[in-house]
Amino acid sequence: MRTGDVGEIDENGFLTITGRLKDIIITAGGKNITPSQMENKLKSFVHISDVVVIGDKRKYLTCLVMIDQENVEKYAQDTRVPFSDFASLCAAPEVQELIGSIIKEANQDFARVEQVKDFRLIDIILTAEDDELTATMKLKRGFVEKRYKPLIDQMYK
Repeated sequence: MRTGDVGEIDENGFLTITGRLKDIIITAGGKNITPSQMENKLKSFVHISDVVVIGDKRKYLTCLVMIDQENVEKYAQDTRVPFSDFASLCAAPEVQELIGSIIKEANQDFARVEQVKDFRLIDIILTAEDDELTATMKLKRGFVEKRYKPLIDQMYK
């Protein structure tokens, strides 16, 4: 049966879905990478709401991150990081460092070719009405890559 899913069968014969076939990234070096594994790892941290890993036909992986507003605002208040709105919160060097340290920690669980080398924060709050999100509030990979192309291109200069 072809469902379009990618999975692994463990030693007990159980199938675990690891991603979608259409989402597989093939790097410039020819490595096939399932971005959902890194995305899910990063989304397991409380300060990250959503992530899109980028890297198809490119030398290395990068990602666009949507922070969890509530948890990052609490972090900013607890550490006395000044901000006035969501965009200024995302631009704060301390928040950038926080997300950078999370990505560095997550990278430890992946092979070098699967590690994220750079990131940018999406500095607007996306809602259910936005075209970037699915009905289940997940970022749409293709749409996000088109809309944030200038931001993505910055990471590959």
